[in-house]
Amino acid sequence: MVMKKNVKLLGMVAMFSVTLASCTNDELKEVYQGEEISFTTRMTRAVETNSGNLKAFRVYAHAENYGSMFINHEMATKSDGNIFSLVSHTGGSFFWPSKVNNIEFWAYGPFTSTTSADSVKVDAEITSLSQQLQNFKVTPSMTEGGKGHKDLIVAYTKANRNTVSGMTVPLNFKHALSQIEVTAKCPDTEKTIKIKGAWLMNVKSSGTLAFSQDKEQDAYMDWHLKNETLANYGVAVDPVTLQNKYTTFIGGDTDSQDNTSLMLIPQSSNKWDKETNSKGAYILLLCRVEATHQGKTPENGTIDDVISTTDNAHTHQLFPTPPTGTEYNANQYGYTCVAIAPNWEHGKKYKYNLEFCGANSGAGVYPPLNVENTPGLPEKDDTIIPNNEEDKVGLPILDNPIKFSVDVAPWGNANSSDVPMD
Repeated sequence: MVMKKNVKLLGMVAMFSVTLASCTNDELKEVYQGEEISFTTRMTRAVETNSGNLKAFRVYAHAENYGSMFINHEMATKSDGNIFSLVSHTGGSFFWPSKVNNIEFWAYGPFTSTTSADSVKVDAEITSLSQQLQNFKVTPSMTEGGKGHKDLIVAYTKANRNTVSGMTVPLNFKHALSQIEVTAKCPDTEKTIKIKGAWLMNVKSSGTLAFSQDKEQDAYMDWHLKNETLANYGVAVDPVTLQNKYTTFIGGDTDSQDNTSLMLIPQSSNKWDKETNSKGAYILLLCRVEATHQGKTPENGTIDDVISTTDNAHTHQLFPTPPTGTEYNANQYGYTCVAIAPNWEHGKKYKYNLEFCGANSGAGVYPPLNVENTPGLPEKDDTIIPNNEEDKVGLPILDNPIKFSVDVAPWGNANSSDVPMD
């Protein structure tokens, strides 16, 4: 039943922080009494969605024994401070129907306004029988990583009028996506690693999220991905020299407008392998590797791979290998890669920490042939040296592949485990 009276949604949005700390469980208390339906919202902390940018979210509801939806695609919008107003498209408000004990609620966001192009884009098909967010796509970018990605949040609850105080329905929003970052370091003081870009390759980029009672332990979320839709994400940067501490290439300060953390659909897939899985996932890097040693240029050194930097030291260009007959060129770079096997869950942050030239690690392996022709990668010129030898694909560039560890964080405290790449 729709009546002409405003209904307020009380949200705990002011308690919502982007700091990577433990999730908050606090809720604001409902101060309105009566039969009007209102909500408290609770969200785990995230990067993209916070009290400043969450302006609105969509709400659906089905009341038991109703033939049609009780609330259907209505917008809850911030009106003042932490208060959100839910008004139907006809201008009325929503009240708990008499003689109805149970109502199911679904919600998703974020929306910055009812019309903003900045809002999350998804085709919602929600009825009493089926609830799906269809055709969700994560737009690829080879230059800005996840700078434009949205943190899709969803909520489901079944509320009973006898247990809902003052008709205040708690909506516990969960993050529907996975957050991905890539960092790198080099602990070898005799080697210089310079990076000009990092990309996550062959990632599933679109799918449908279904609300499922069978997925109660997984926040009722059941993702169905379009396996044929693969995409690449990453950034090109000015040359960065690695140090013995991790430098972030995809990701960054959570409060920064330049944050490039990827917000991707949760997924599991096998890693890239030249022989068995050419469509598998891998991290691609555009890099340069040099080694500096004490002493003048050795007598058997050549101008092709050695240059004297001072009277007491000389530098070898280890990667990329200069074309035969060319001189040392400090601006030459080549592509290397690390195969990964994504096993990403919603609401968790995965940080791939790459270690170049450590005690048991090298500089990665040779990537697929013609990878430099991938649309969106830096334009080819004489400073990017491709690998034209198929026999090298998949082989270590130096003595060992890159070693990396993976931090898995529920957008709170992380734990880490080393994963050597064989």
